[in-house]
Amino acid sequence: MSAAFPGAGAESKADLVHRQLKEEIELGELAPGTPLSELWLVERTGASRTPVREALRRLAAEGLVDLVPRQGARVSRVSLQSVRDLFDFRSLLEPAAIRQATEAAATDAELRRVFTAMRSEFARTVRRAPSQARSRAFYELADRFDWAVIGATRNEHLRRTIAELRPHTARLRNLSHVDPRRVEVSVAEHLRMCDALLAGEADEAATAMAEHLTQSLATIFRNLARAPADGLDLLG
Repeated sequence: MSAAFPGAGAESKADLVHRQLKEEIELGELAPGTPLSELWLVERTGASRTPVREALRRLAAEGLVDLVPRQGARVSRVSLQSVRDLFDFRSLLEPAAIRQATEAAATDAELRRVFTAMRSEFARTVRRAPSQARSRAFYELADRFDWAVIGATRNEHLRRTIAELRPHTARLRNLSHVDPRRVEVSVAEHLRMCDALLAGEADEAATAMAEHLTQSLATIFRNLARAPADGLDLLG
């Protein structure tokens, strides 16, 4: 994937390079462990070395790129410990977030409309025949649901922290591969979260979110163990 930047507009070239590379890392187009030489990135993005270097520094600060002395940059690797740490942290934050979203939806008609529409989309997913297209559509919907919960979270620090974790969560979704059996279970988990949220049952919504994260972690571990790759440190 190569992209030239004819004009930065409101974004600088470093912003655009950062956005492109971050998206490619999230989608798995730049796999864990991929070397990121400046010359190769200049050719890939169409930007000069200065914005490329700035983008790499920002990606390193976000934990998506490793800057290795005398070796250059590479897409950060994934270890079992890093996966476990991420989900432990998410399990502290996201049940609290959906609790706040549930409370917000109780008094916000527009927010209820958004989650009601998503609940209908999850229900339609159940009726679709299993396929890669269905799995992709589900994960796009699940991502929108997560962002809706983040947006409805009233605590600014909680909202920002969860949002900063999203690129790491997206990477793991791709690394674990699309498992049709997991889709079936995850749809049911999201319906449960939606139902609790729309019913104003904050405790049930938080419990449903916690159980969803536990099951997601178990699936990722199973799938990573079946298909180790160069960018994965399965002993970590």
